[in-house]
Amino acid sequence: MGALKSFQLSERFFDRGYEVFDDLLPADHCAALARKLRAAMEQDCITVDNDGVHIKTRNGQVLIAELPEIEQLYREVHAHMAVGIANLLVLDDLPVAISANYLRRDQGHSFRYHFDRNEYTAVLYLTDSPDLPLCIHPKIRTDPALGESVWQYEKDARVPVRVDPSPGRLVCFHARTSLHGVIVSPEVTSTTDRISLQFAFDTRRRSFEDQQYYGRAATAPAGADAP
Repeated sequence: MGALKSFQLSERFFDRGYEVFDDLLPADHCAALARKLRAAMEQDCITVDNDGVHIKTRNGQVLIAELPEIEQLYREVHAHMAVGIANLLVLDDLPVAISANYLRRDQGHSFRYHFDRNEYTAVLYLTDSPDLPLCIHPKIRTDPALGESVWQYEKDARVPVRVDPSPGRLVCFHARTSLHGVIVSPEVTSTTDRISLQFAFDTRRRSFEDQQYYGRAATAPAGADAP
């Protein structure tokens, strides 16, 4: 199909709310794409520095105009995930569907806990950066798109799942029900830039125009950060 190796979601994905796959892209492919993204984002990107979000990012509309191979990766990830998820759709809203994030420890980058607007998210890492891991509280609440959201447990009651960025590693998770963020590790283990691609999917057509990208939940249980 393309550069991405085949993968298939297992029952663990639906039971646990996330699944990790390694070595889906060759290391040299990851390095080449990371170099292109780093160079492009040093020249032109969106810098977010408020409300606990400190990142450099580019959305899919800009990305694929310059690097069309990223759209191909998005469609390949979709094709593999769609084998296990009925009615999985690619999103028409490119700024939501695809994004690239560029985080540097030396610039104080991090991304507070939040939920995504879409139903499923897949993050493809292009670099090593274990000091900026993705931390996930999977299935912490029910899906608000299906009615009033119910919190299943308090964030402080469980240790989050930690996913360290590694070239070619892909993590897929239930995005509206799993609290997640890039939480700085207290131990400095790497100075490598954290460069990743985020791919968003849903199972029904909907508009994201009137929604905030990183909005906070209206209510949260005691001891849990509202995203």
